[in-house]
Amino acid sequence: MYSKNLKIASVDLSSSTITKNINKKFREDDPYYIQSIPYKNSICEFELNESISEEENQRLNNQQSKNIKNNDPIDHKFNFHYPIIFHTKYDYVFKFRGKFSKKEFLQKTLKIRAYPLHLKTSLFFYEKCNQIRKKDFSFLKIHFNEIKKKGNKLYKKRKFRESLENYLEAYSLLKWIEFKEQKNYKRFFQSQIPILDNDLIECSSLPLINDDESDLNSNEILIEILLCLSINFMELRHFEWALSCLNEILSIDENNTSALLRRSQCRLYNKNSNWDEYALALKDIKKCFTIFNEFKIEIPQIFTDHYNLINDFTKKKDEFEIKQLKLFFLDAFNAYSKYPNKCFWENYDKKSIQQEIQLKVLKTMKRNYKFLIKYYTEAKNSEQLKTGYKEIEDFMEKYKNFQYFHFMNIPGFIFLIETYDDKSHFLTQEMKSVLHLKMFQNFLEYYKNYTADSVFQAGNFNINLIKEAINKVNKEMKNKELESESNSSQSDSNYNENKESLSNNLSIFVPFGLMISSIIYMFLILFFFLPTQSYSNE
Repeated sequence: MYSKNLKIASVDLSSSTITKNINKKFREDDPYYIQSIPYKNSICEFELNESISEEENQRLNNQQSKNIKNNDPIDHKFNFHYPIIFHTKYDYVFKFRGKFSKKEFLQKTLKIRAYPLHLKTSLFFYEKCNQIRKKDFSFLKIHFNEIKKKGNKLYKKRKFRESLENYLEAYSLLKWIEFKEQKNYKRFFQSQIPILDNDLIECSSLPLINDDESDLNSNEILIEILLCLSINFMELRHFEWALSCLNEILSIDENNTSALLRRSQCRLYNKNSNWDEYALALKDIKKCFTIFNEFKIEIPQIFTDHYNLINDFTKKKDEFEIKQLKLFFLDAFNAYSKYPNKCFWENYDKKSIQQEIQLKVLKTMKRNYKFLIKYYTEAKNSEQLKTGYKEIEDFMEKYKNFQYFHFMNIPGFIFLIETYDDKSHFLTQEMKSVLHLKMFQNFLEYYKNYTADSVFQAGNFNINLIKEAINKVNKEMKNKELESESNSSQSDSNYNENKESLSNNLSIFVPFGLMISSIIYMFLILFFFLPTQSYSNE
């Protein structure tokens, strides 16, 4: 049952005090508040403040469920994507090292490089937020809510980059970094002086948490904005920075089930995640179940669905990888059995120069795609960004498959095949007989390279990017050849110089040595001859 004035009793997933009863008004435009009640009657009990008709109650129920489906930011609307690096227009500021060597600069910026992105960007909201930060916390919170509401409206319109700017500004009101010397604030940007650890100081408005009229303290407001930031980062495929936001929430409140669920989602939906990441995702959702059971709360459906999704996904992924390995082995064995001259593989050269070049081209293309996304982001060209996102998704799929075959370890691959054969018994006696032969293992190396080549050739790549990448790789190879030639010629010239200097030294030393040896010889003659002469005279 719902009333016009809603009171949420029992539990709020976003609250740091999970057993505390909190009264809030429902806000349709706020993704943070909507996420605290993921499904109707799942974890919240609603109290009636005034009696209303059954028709009105049904209408409110339908409206409420519709709002939850459309706006719940921790619902199932995420898709599996490859991560994309988040670029800001201030990236160069933290990377500029001036006269420092690379080693010195890294040593002097250890603290800055450890900062999460949302804290780093707070440095650039100084002009907007400096005066507000000096006000009372009640005034600061009003301004905070206004900025956050703008972000919420933009988020509902799926303008995630614009909403992210508002959320970052709102966060910088609560926690920020600033220069120790405020007079020199502009000097760092105008003179391009490197920013070091000693130049910055961390600030916070969080100690001012007492506000009797509010139902949230500053820590809970910080959690609120971090949740909003994480959802935006996840929508934009910036999984690394979404995790940093969620880790900060859990450092404040380790039992925050919203943050645990979202961190689990962040690890699951990242296509670059490995099996360790999937294990951590499962661990987070199991911890949510433990919290719900401890406080005797009914587990919301969204948590159960996500738990089932992790199990199904990991099971299917494992089955898919096993199937791929089997297919690769069977194809390789069929090709090997049809090959007439098997003795060729006894001395097969395992290095594939062509494959190494292709890998360099793909790595260069990967960097080019990143710069392309950065350029379109700065230019705010949404249409080109959509195209770029699709292209980089297809490219990353091909790149990952190429890497899979390129870095395949043959002894490890044979071990896995034997392990899977213990369960499924798909190896024939003939297959087992050649499995550990050197000729067959060399053939697998060849077939691995052949498969990687076929993945490279099947890729539907951006023609301009691949041309640029090939030209760049060829240029690098030519430069290396020239360097090696110059080094060899330099070594030859050094050898000739040393030879000449040695011969010159010998030319000086030989007559000097002859002179000394003649003197010693004369001395010996005098020493032995004179005494005998004097004795004979006597």
